[in-house]
Amino acid sequence: MKIIYAGVKAENYNPVRYPSFEYSNFYLQLKAMSGIEIIEYPGDRIVTLGKKRFNEELLKLIDREKPDLFFAFMYSDELDIKALDEIKKKTKSVAWFSDDHWRLHNYSRFYAPHFTLAVTTWSKAPEIYAQYGIKNIFRSQWAYNASKWKPAERETIIKDIDVSFVGQRTEKRASVIKKLKREGINVYVRGFGWSEGRVSEEEKVKIILRSKISLNINEPPSLAYWKVLARLFFKRSAGKIVPDFLRFKDNLKSVLNMRIPQIKARPFEVLGCHAFLISGYADDMNRYYEDGKEIVYYDGTISDLVGKIRYYLAHDEEREKIADAGYERTLRENTYEKRFNDIFKEIGLSR
Repeated sequence: MKIIYAGVKAENYNPVRYPSFEYSNFYLQLKAMSGIEIIEYPGDRIVTLGKKRFNEELLKLIDREKPDLFFAFMYSDELDIKALDEIKKKTKSVAWFSDDHWRLHNYSRFYAPHFTLAVTTWSKAPEIYAQYGIKNIFRSQWAYNASKWKPAERETIIKDIDVSFVGQRTEKRASVIKKLKREGINVYVRGFGWSEGRVSEEEKVKIILRSKISLNINEPPSLAYWKVLARLFFKRSAGKIVPDFLRFKDNLKSVLNMRIPQIKARPFEVLGCHAFLISGYADDMNRYYEDGKEIVYYDGTISDLVGKIRYYLAHDEEREKIADAGYERTLRENTYEKRFNDIFKEIGLSR
């Protein structure tokens, strides 16, 4: 199967933030799968080429390579609607839309009809798309990249970190970490925006493996935050911030929906590393992991989080049993290879 993949290599087109999530977990995973020849068309090129030339060169690539599938992980408006319609005539096309719980109304719904299949991770998205008359929607979910997040033998790991959080700093996350430290919980933090700094992909895995407890803090952003409010009037376009006044109503729906806690990829990654995770609950997470048996959810309050951290730090055997069950279910049901195979089957392709 020949696939042309389009997605950004560095987050926000920023070379300092290489590699992006989608490059590491989509492009590299597809590249590692047997029976697939993959050709990358980096979305970052739009910054230097401009939108018109970026799409012209993509169409030339499609014509030259004649792929079985065009797979896009879109970031902003880098793909032109007319180009997508042309691609759809020439081959099958799939778009993976992230953050649909808040991007559906002012972004995803405008692009979804121009692909053979549009993939969403939000449980309520298919019925909302249907209200817009869009029916080519497929529900999938984040997962574990077995070619990247490799657990080590448990006996070789020294668990010298009590609690860790690895991820981008936000004001809400910083508030949670500050409150935990006030309660005497020693939390090791790393990631973009923290004073402790970013980590490489390899170091990220090592931190998770060294941690007795990993945290997934999925607190939604405050609607009063200036970057959130700016989304009412502006949007990203080809690496720039541009006015977006005409879609104010759609942008308002988008901003209000940012209050909805969403499922993150981190639970799948941590559990795939054979590690123990305490996570905030979001959407229908219990569809993927059962509370108290494969993962531990906290109710969003600091008191509940503190109580569960203290309990599981004091109960090693119970903690490891839950980590075992979460790991086994991840390998069984929640890998990206399985997700991609489900998508291929849905559109009639086979490796």
